[in-house]
Amino acid sequence: MGISTTLSEVVGLAVRPGDPGLSVGIYTEGKLIHQASAGLACVEFEAPVDTRTRFDIASMSKQFTAAAALLLCRDGLLSLDDDIRTHLPELKLAMPVTVGQCLRHTGGLRDWLALTTIAGRPLTRITQDQTLAFVAALTEVDFEPGTAFSYSNTGYVLVASLVRRLTGRTLGEFTTERMFTPLGMNETVFREDSREPLPRFAYGYDVTRGAVRRADTEESAVGDGGLATSVADLAPWFGFLQDGRVLGADIRDGLLRRVDSGDGEEQPYALGLYHTTIVGHPAFGHAGGVPGYRSQLLFMPDAGLGVALLSNNSSIHAAELATQVLRLAAGLPEDDAVELMADPVAAEPAARLTGDWLDPRSGLTLRIDAVGNGRIRVHGAPPAGEFAPAVDGSWQGLEDSAGSWLRVSSGTIRIGSVYRPGRAAEYWRCPPTDAGATLPPAVYRSPELGILATVTRDGTLELGLEFVGTIEPAPDGAFRAGGLISLRPSGDDLLISTHGVHRMRFVRQPDDAAPLGLPPGLNLATTWPVSE
Repeated sequence: MGISTTLSEVVGLAVRPGDPGLSVGIYTEGKLIHQASAGLACVEFEAPVDTRTRFDIASMSKQFTAAAALLLCRDGLLSLDDDIRTHLPELKLAMPVTVGQCLRHTGGLRDWLALTTIAGRPLTRITQDQTLAFVAALTEVDFEPGTAFSYSNTGYVLVASLVRRLTGRTLGEFTTERMFTPLGMNETVFREDSREPLPRFAYGYDVTRGAVRRADTEESAVGDGGLATSVADLAPWFGFLQDGRVLGADIRDGLLRRVDSGDGEEQPYALGLYHTTIVGHPAFGHAGGVPGYRSQLLFMPDAGLGVALLSNNSSIHAAELATQVLRLAAGLPEDDAVELMADPVAAEPAARLTGDWLDPRSGLTLRIDAVGNGRIRVHGAPPAGEFAPAVDGSWQGLEDSAGSWLRVSSGTIRIGSVYRPGRAAEYWRCPPTDAGATLPPAVYRSPELGILATVTRDGTLELGLEFVGTIEPAPDGAFRAGGLISLRPSGDDLLISTHGVHRMRFVRQPDDAAPLGLPPGLNLATTWPVSE
């Protein structure tokens, strides 16, 4: 059976008839040599996906933003060592963060998408200028820049704003002129106005438990994402990734250059691309995921082969499927899957891992329970799910947690995933949950975001304009709301954390505080606490 037939079968099995679809391409020497598509670009009109269907590729866009920054470095307008505040002086950051740290996710910048969730600011029509103004109010970082890794979209939207500040052109205009037109990628564009019709652009869909719902991306801020392209139009980019053709080997090599992570090891994440291995072969790429869209780009230098997978179906496991396709294209055997213990009961007793654990850097906690047959279940932190013991001493994720792993070392546990770049999260044992603990009613305000967090008498957290969640006790004296938000008392104040935002301080306010400038009914906080 030839690779084209096999690819068509693999892609055809990934979606059900009548569902949103995907398109997959295999590339060498800057040419699309095999492709397969399945499913629908528009469910409502039964429009099929093909190789020229354009998709929102989400964070797969980051490599193009990073390449734009490197072109500005070549032009002498920018250095990766520049303090981002030098070029965007409206930023109120209390310490320097370099452009390189923005691109490597090592600047400690709080993730702007997580912050919009906290604030309740919908992304619909949010522009580049509005995003910059929103981020400019931030003063604190999650860690000392350059000392850790935390994936944050903020650095990339700042670099997009920087491009405009230095050149007078938007990121979309700059990349079209300096990158896409020279490469011949004439149907690739940053969507800087989500209202504009885009020919052959697939609608986004959330597909959960068989139910299909529209899930289009509507923000007009780009840099961290926002690129629309097709499997056909990506071919020249793979030629560039292979040898630097057209744009220059210096730009390609700059994208792939890794730096020391601070512990003597090279950080897997470079500039908009991360390094990995596939069946022992070096590879690099980037994934993308937003509501309604999934994507994955991979390139294996020693084989000269690349793969792109673009989808408008949220149920597609893009990284796993693209890895399978690249392995098939390169004629490689099955991945070196870690062998599970034949007798899991003989492994390290699951009971030794049960209990509560704290990531001291982020303040987030998780719980591990034994579930029988020598297995454990992780609650509260991605990748939550069931894990089984393996012969190499690790614990490997099962089903929805496949690709995730957990290792025990010197009283700590480290959790990571082969499909996510960056360093593994490290957790330490912590005091268990005090089931009787409660947070007293109070109102708090974030000096950075200007929003309120209200703890009501009935034990509910009302945060920003939209979030409402029941408060429950959590390990280490903390609390959890809605399964997403961590709350930690700090004197009279409250520290709020979620993934991408660590320990943001909310300052205690008078008990009669209420949001200002909002018509009645637009905020969800309706019962304000008063002094007891």
